[in-house]
Amino acid sequence: MSTNKKKNKVNTRRAILLRAYLVFGLALIFGLAVLLAAARLQMGSDKKFSAALREKNRRVQDIPAIRGNIYASDGSLLATSVPRYNMILDANADGLTNELFKNKIDSLSIKMASQFKEKTAAGWKIYFTELRRRKSRYAMLAKDLGYDVVKRMKTWPLINLGKFKSGIWYDEQGKRMYFMGELAKRTIGYSKQGVYIGLEGALDSFLKGKDGKRMEQRMPGNVWRPVHVGNFSDPINGLDIVTTLNINLQDVAQAALGRVLAENEADHGCAVVMEVSTGAIKAMANLKRGKDGNYTEAQNYAVDEFSEPGSTFKLVSVLALLEDGYCKPTDSVDVNGGKTNFYGEVMEDASKPNKRILNLQESFEKSSNVGISKFVVKYYAKSPQKFIDHSIRLGLNIKPNFDVRSSGNPRIKTVKSTDWSLTALPWMSIGYETQISPLQIATLYNAVANGGKMVKPYMVSEIHRDGMLLKKIETTVMNEKICSDETLKALQSMLEGVVDHGTATNIKNDDYAVAGKTGTAKIAKGKTYEEGSYKASFAGYFPANNPQYTVIVVINEPRKGKYYGALVAGPVFKAIADNIYSSSVKLHPGIPISAAAKMPFVLNGNLFFSKIVMNSLGISSHMDTGSTAMPWVKTKTSDFFITLSGVKTSPNIIPDVTGMGLRDAIQLLENRKLTVTFDGYGRITSQSIKAGSSLAKGASIHLNLNPF
Repeated sequence: MSTNKKKNKVNTRRAILLRAYLVFGLALIFGLAVLLAAARLQMGSDKKFSAALREKNRRVQDIPAIRGNIYASDGSLLATSVPRYNMILDANADGLTNELFKNKIDSLSIKMASQFKEKTAAGWKIYFTELRRRKSRYAMLAKDLGYDVVKRMKTWPLINLGKFKSGIWYDEQGKRMYFMGELAKRTIGYSKQGVYIGLEGALDSFLKGKDGKRMEQRMPGNVWRPVHVGNFSDPINGLDIVTTLNINLQDVAQAALGRVLAENEADHGCAVVMEVSTGAIKAMANLKRGKDGNYTEAQNYAVDEFSEPGSTFKLVSVLALLEDGYCKPTDSVDVNGGKTNFYGEVMEDASKPNKRILNLQESFEKSSNVGISKFVVKYYAKSPQKFIDHSIRLGLNIKPNFDVRSSGNPRIKTVKSTDWSLTALPWMSIGYETQISPLQIATLYNAVANGGKMVKPYMVSEIHRDGMLLKKIETTVMNEKICSDETLKALQSMLEGVVDHGTATNIKNDDYAVAGKTGTAKIAKGKTYEEGSYKASFAGYFPANNPQYTVIVVINEPRKGKYYGALVAGPVFKAIADNIYSSSVKLHPGIPISAAAKMPFVLNGNLFFSKIVMNSLGISSHMDTGSTAMPWVKTKTSDFFITLSGVKTSPNIIPDVTGMGLRDAIQLLENRKLTVTFDGYGRITSQSIKAGSSLAKGASIHLNLNPF
């Protein structure tokens, strides 16, 4: 081999070694840099990077406050936040030793399988074992558990040792529940896409409380667990609200309204019951016809619907004429057969008067459009604003400051309005050309019943925190005297005359006197009135000689031929008033309390048919607090209403038929393939197979019945 070749071979080897050393050196430097960075991170020297990493794996989370309760006037629970629990496992808890885990996991898995059937006992054991192997610090085992379930689970093996030994704990959350079903649903309110409406929304600042805050750490599996770091706050629960609502009156009002709406296939309607002396709302029902023909609470029409009231507004017209001294109730006008012309527009009465000359009182009692408008035009044509000012003094142009918020606004047209015309005055006098809510009309009529004192309607009576009274809401007087005593006496006489011999004689009765006014108005669709589209109403109070309650009923677009206020709205008023009168001892001062009529005995049985019978007879009933409406119920009779409690039934268990009638009992038992025999008549007092026993199909069961 030549010398040059030897030199080349040596040089090549040196070059390869040099490159190898260079690569090794770079790798060593890179490795040392990684180790140094890790050490710096571990020791916290790189504070910026460490903080960023902690920030990514920690968060501050709100702890929701428990929302306050809403109660009826008698303390019945209308809405509450029921605690619900998520079951969490820390499989690496300090107190959960390997020996403890091994000894208890089998028995715990059996219990879990009995409650949560998505896994067998073997499946739960495998799941727990895997969580233990992975040292999972936060595993969600179950969600949305009730208190009774959690209470029972806390007696189970391992769990009964407590959070720190078992690693199992419960994250509490609040779930809103409503106990009255469709009763006053819109009035009480509910959450719609995260926004509360009704009383829930109006009083949200009181009910919601103040959320707390806590630090949470991200765990494997992208789950978060609380960590006790820093100075974070506990939640402050919401305040409790006591309303003026009477659930028995609410039930009666809603049932009566729903029945008449269905009979007339009306689009929607409302009914409000107000206590005369205080303005407390005792019932507020609002129902809307759905596409399926059923009626539900879709909107609070009593508060929200600002529209032309029709003839119930004639009370304002007569008040103005009397108060300004232009007329006496005995002054007369020529109604010309119930037809006249104002500036080229024809006005007619709903029915032809039985005589040509009517006085002011007769015009009101017979609801003559021509009579009332002629009086108003005669005295106010040259100064229409003077007439309008009466509505303004009565506050009809102001949006009511009511506990439930309104999305609309009232409107009283004035001479300065851009759409004012010569025909505005005569049509305003009979309830058109204005926008007023049913609650405003009820407030006006209540003032007449209350001796001229106009009080603010309200629905919240008390505010509580943890059972302690914080605030009691007193009656607010908006107008000490809406008119003179002389005018008031004339108005009261006219309102009584409407029922005694005017347009509302169909609701007259021999037991107590009613004062009120019918209303029938065409409904405007845009700028025109649609043929055949009417609104029927009745506003009044009772007993007329000692007013206790004011009621307004408004029914929109009845479709069965009847549309007059007396024929459509009047029966709802009468059903409500009859029920209140018959069940209220204070309205019967001559009858000793011990002699007052008791509620009839009602058999246990089918909820649907029981409610039909009770509603048709005007018997007030409601579900027991905390009880869920079910197909079968037990009844409890008190002096003034029937309490219903849901009865759970199972196809594999013998039901409890005691207290039922024979027909309902046979239906329940024969549906379970049992052979039924019986002795006696009346209600069932005993059954041969004990309720709750396992069902053996084909077995015979004997029932004993006794008279009531």
